[in-house]
Order: sequence, then structure tokens, then C-alpha cells
Amino acid sequence: MSRMLAILGAAAIVCAVSPASAIVRGKPVHALALYGEAKYGANQVPDYVNSNAPKGGRLRLAGLSTFDTFNPFSIKGTPGAGLTYLAGNGLFYEGLTTQGSNEPFTQYCLLCETMELAEDNSWIEYTLRAEAKFHDGKPVTPEDVIFSFETLLSKGQPTYRLYWGDVAKAEKTGPRKVRFTFKTKENAELPLILGQLPVISKAFWEKRGIEGSTLDIPNSTGPYKIASFEPGRYLVYRRDPNYWGKDLAVAKGTHNFDEIRFDYYRDDQVAFEAFKAYQYDHITENTALRWATSYDQKVIDAGLMMKEEFRDQLPDNAQGFVMNLRRAKFQDVRVRQALALAFDFDSLNKIVAYGQYEPMASYFQGSELAATGVPQGEELAILSKYKGKLPDELFTKPFQPPRTTGTGNPRDNFLKARDLLAAAGWEVKNGVATNKAGEPFTFEFTIWQPGIERWVGPYLQNLERLGVKGTLRMIDTTQAINRLNEYDFDMIIGIPAQSISPGNEQREFWGSAAADRPGGRNWGGIKNPIIDEIVEALIVAKTRESLVAHTRALDRVLLWNWYAVPELSAGQIRQAYWNKFGHPPIVPLQGPDISTWWLDAAKAAKVDAARGAGK
Repeated sequence: MSRMLAILGAAAIVCAVSPASAIVRGKPVHALALYGEAKYGANQVPDYVNSNAPKGGRLRLAGLSTFDTFNPFSIKGTPGAGLTYLAGNGLFYEGLTTQGSNEPFTQYCLLCETMELAEDNSWIEYTLRAEAKFHDGKPVTPEDVIFSFETLLSKGQPTYRLYWGDVAKAEKTGPRKVRFTFKTKENAELPLILGQLPVISKAFWEKRGIEGSTLDIPNSTGPYKIASFEPGRYLVYRRDPNYWGKDLAVAKGTHNFDEIRFDYYRDDQVAFEAFKAYQYDHITENTALRWATSYDQKVIDAGLMMKEEFRDQLPDNAQGFVMNLRRAKFQDVRVRQALALAFDFDSLNKIVAYGQYEPMASYFQGSELAATGVPQGEELAILSKYKGKLPDELFTKPFQPPRTTGTGNPRDNFLKARDLLAAAGWEVKNGVATNKAGEPFTFEFTIWQPGIERWVGPYLQNLERLGVKGTLRMIDTTQAINRLNEYDFDMIIGIPAQSISPGNEQREFWGSAAADRPGGRNWGGIKNPIIDEIVEALIVAKTRESLVAHTRALDRVLLWNWYAVPELSAGQIRQAYWNKFGHPPIVPLQGPDISTWWLDAAKAAKVDAARGAGK
């Protein structure tokens, strides 16, 4: 939902950008593009929205498990659906800027009227819009922006400290101006990601503190207000008719529903049954078996429900089994590769998924960022500095995830895995892989998504043939959040979704500094100085071509270290919805965005009549 509301691409793209950064410096502008120029003018409505979309009606969506806070900025509590997310704007919270959906990485002014970047990239200054207001009618001030930055950085999620760690200070420079000074002039992405700062009310949060959870409705700026709620049952947003930004070009054709309601369900399967029973309107389907077999074709043929597959140009949704390197048993790369060899993608894809997936062969699969073939050009030059510290095969062989004949008996892979485990000191005794200390190789695979066990169960059975005992444990979403924050797991499914313009967030995904910080995204606990160096070089890349080369180098090092068991890759977004809506014909680069949809009154009446009559 995070991507749909914006956290899946299949088509590789070559961005039409200039060879060097074209960020405008030294004068106020309405937008900043990392490479090339902004696609849309200050008063130009993007072509991927319908600026004449009708307003009105209700959109019903599903939330899973529960929620207990309206504070999404702390690691404490489970925030309500739709509030916000790190790199964009939700229904309720907003940032200084908003991301262009049809460009690799361009930020357009939202709460700010203009932004000015120093000639030497040492600071950026935002001029706030005079009309930007909180829901209580009070203006958004530089004091609110500075408070937001300093509070989130010092007391918010650990992600913020890595994301904006290169900012030295924030200061007020005028009645509506705030300037951020940087620690380095080399971080080209920093001026853009700083605009993603969620601006929160100093008056509201100063009294309560950002560290804890709260069900007091915050004072915010977004297009929707929280109208009613019951924790664990429902959360209702109502469109603010006095929303300060409703006439902005970047807001035209968006936020079209008068009401958006999230009803909460115990788990994904229960939610799916509720969708089929017309209890809510839209679902993003992440289960191939369900997509192929579980929808009522008669309802679809009658035109009451739509099933659509969308494609964007982002990296695919790669999925893998992440091993927690904080556990000693996973620290040997030979062990990790052996565990990967036990996964039989080809058999499971055929049996469980009707052949709908591709094997995961890259963390950036389906885009120009993916490492393919053998290293060449600038990528080879980057990796050559680490020869002797990287596997020799990395330079001579394309990475390939383990493949099989699909017959369900991957004997050759088992033999390779057995030899790797033996070389790493795990000897099979009486059918049990045992180390020199006499300890058996056991681990727990933690999941919180029903349906995933169809993939994990057969994998664990394969491991038993190698003497490795894995047990499956299902937990709820709240437990999952807590255990992820504390890294309390052995193995999970957890590959982070990637953008077409990777940058500072890669520190959080793979960096050593993030490995032991509670609440981070480096779930595997990777501490690799080579990766740290490549990520830092990626962040300061001067051209798109250099960014691509560094990303491919990063991808290759991640793959050849077998930090995850490659599972699968999904190159399309599967969405089903009751046929009550209109949406723009253009799918932007960043993917379909339900905030640009609208209610079609005639279609809705037809569906309501049919469902009400029990047809």
C-alpha cells in the first residue's frame, strides 16, 4: 500500500537525463531534480492526473492487525494506516516538498513556495508558503520546521539520523525562511531528501514529546483530518474542505474522496475474504495463488469487479529470506550460500505461484541499476579496488541464484550445499548438522504474512535433508514490528523496496552504523567496510551514469556475499477493486497512485445495487 499510495517495476529504463547534474543553484526554484531538469513547471498540473476529477464519495480500504498511535515518527507503537511514510506525504502529514511520480527523483515545492540551493551545495533555504496552515488555522512557521528537524533527528526513528545525518544545523533566516547548512558539499541527494522532512506542529508535539505513542489527534497540515477511530477496528479520514493546498498544481486531481476509511482485520486472509464480501473496495494482491484461483470470475465477468496488472519503471519487488548475521551460525558466507542452495524456486514457482514470478537475481531487478553479466567499465574500476577481499567469481561469473529442473528433487544443489556446510565446520551426525562444539544447526523462521508458509515450509523440509533444523513461527503484525525493531529473529522475509534513484537510504539498508541501532532497516546486521565505502561513493556520485555504476557494484557485492536466500521477484502490481472508480490512463514511472483515483457515481450505483440485491 505504501507504493500504491505514493513502497514494482519490470521494465528496464534508461533515463533521459543530461550526463551531469543539472540541479539549479543560486536562485529560488519550485523544483529540484537530481539529474536533468524538472518535468513540470511551477503552475503545471502533471499529465498523470485528471485535473477535472470529481470530488466526493468514500473509499474503503483494509488495515491489518491493529494500530495504537497517531505518531509514526517513533519506534514505539503501531501507527494508523495512511498517516505518512519517510519519503513522501500521507493523508495526514506533509513535507516541505512532494516527489514527482513520473520522474526518477524530482522534488516539487509543497509547504515551501521556493527553495534555493547554494552554488557550492553547502546549504539550502526554503521559503514557506504564506497560505500553508495547520488544521487549527495557524500558519506553518520556520520554528515548526526547525522543531520538526531537530526533534525527529534527536528523538525520532533511527532512520532519520542516517537519512539526514549530513545536515549540520537548521536556522531561521527570515519571517518565512529556514536554511539548512550541510556538513559536506559532496552529498548531491541531500538537498532533495531534506525536502521530504515531515513538518509537525511545535505547539502540539512540544507538550507531548515525540518519543512515545499517542491517540490524541495531532495538529497537522494534510488534505485529510482524522474524523473518527477505534484502535484495532477502524480509522476514518475526512477530506478537509479548507485544505490550504487544494489549489496548488501539485495537488490538482488528487485527494478526490470525501472520506477514506480503513477497517482493520486480524490477518491478510481474513481481509481478503472481507474484500470479496464487499466490505471494502480495493486490494493490492501479493499472493500469486490467490490471484490465479481465488477471485470470483462471475463477478468479474459481470463487470462488478476489476482485476488489473500495472507496471511501473521502479526496480521489481524482490523478495528473499534474510539471515540475521548477529547470530554466529550465519556469519560464514559458505553457510549462507549452502542455505540458499536448499531453496527450490523452480518447483515452488510452478506449484504455488502458477509460474507468475521470476527468481531473485538482483536487489534492483528489472531496472538499469541491476548488476548483470560481469563487471565492466566504471563498475569494474570500483570493484577492482577490493580485489582479494571479494570472491574471485564476482569478477569472472554473472551472479545466478540457485536453479533446478523443477521436479522437486534438487540433488545437485544439495550436494553442493553439503560440501559448503562441511567446509564451514558443520558435520552431519545421525542426520543432524553439528559444529565442533557439538551444537546442532537449528534456527527459527519468523513470518507474519499468512500464505508465506507455502514457500517457507518446503524450504525447511529441504534443509532437513542437509541436517539443518528450521522451525516456522507465525506472529502478528504488532509482534513483528517489535521484534524487527530489536532484531529478535533468526531468519525473516525482508528485502527493502528500492527506488530508481538510490541514495542516502542505502546507509540504513546496508551500512555498518545501522546494524546495531534499534529500529533500523539493516535487518541482516551487515557490517562490511567495502559496502560502506561503495554506499558513500554512491551518495556523492556526480552523474547518473556514475550512480548506476556504483549501484551495480553494491548489488553485486550484496549478491555474492549471500546475505539473503534469493526467493523471487515480482515485476507487476496486481490490484483488484470493485468497479466503482475512475483512474487516469497514464501509469507514472513511480507506479499507480490511488490518491489520483475518483468515485464514478454511476458505476458505484450499479455495484451497490447488485451487492445489495445479493447477486
